[in-house]
Amino acid sequence: MGLTIFIPVYNEEKLLVPNTKKLIEFLDKLKTEYEIILGNGGSSDNTVELGKKLEKRFKQIKFFSINKRGVGLAFKKAVSMSKYENIISVDMDLSINLDFIPRAYKLLKNYDIVIGSKKTGKQKRSWIRLLPSNVFIFLTRILLNLEFNDYSIAAKAYRKNILLKYSNRIDHGTSYVIDLICFAKLDKKKIIEIPVECFDNRKSRFNLLHEIFYRFKNLVKLWVEVSL
Repeated sequence: MGLTIFIPVYNEEKLLVPNTKKLIEFLDKLKTEYEIILGNGGSSDNTVELGKKLEKRFKQIKFFSINKRGVGLAFKKAVSMSKYENIISVDMDLSINLDFIPRAYKLLKNYDIVIGSKKTGKQKRSWIRLLPSNVFIFLTRILLNLEFNDYSIAAKAYRKNILLKYSNRIDHGTSYVIDLICFAKLDKKKIIEIPVECFDNRKSRFNLLHEIFYRFKNLVKLWVEVSL
């Protein structure tokens, strides 16, 4: 069947090469065809140069760069260029246990979306990131009647046909995850949530205040839309 791994990258010159090699070593053991798509958006360090070198060195890697910073924009482009029907998104720091990949890959045979949940698994993250995340999850239950516990971009697996069907829901930022899950549930698609381990101690790639405002604003917008 084959597997596409998507990783959004932004100023990742320190982690890009070692963690891509680590991921390749892991995926090689799965005994399945795969590709890794690295999508850069607006990096100002040596990420682009390193990404191009990785693409030349490893046949499994596709690297592209867009001028604007926006993980949603990068994800949408990666979906359009993906070779395989199964698409899994992870972060460049590989803070989620890589065991999620084969577990999700297997589940995609019977499900449309697989959600990796840090809250129901094990996580080591700062309180300043946990607090708004928990509030956001609580509000999704109240406003959208969604029972899931994780709407971050990492540790999410999708069937490509689902992403193409709801491609208009993928905006520039990170809110595409909850949009995809919400509309897939409304259409009675098969969604499953599984626990994952996450150990994330590094500084966020996002401006947290801006990200919190953006996520909550889009949540309210989505609630209004589905309530009409």
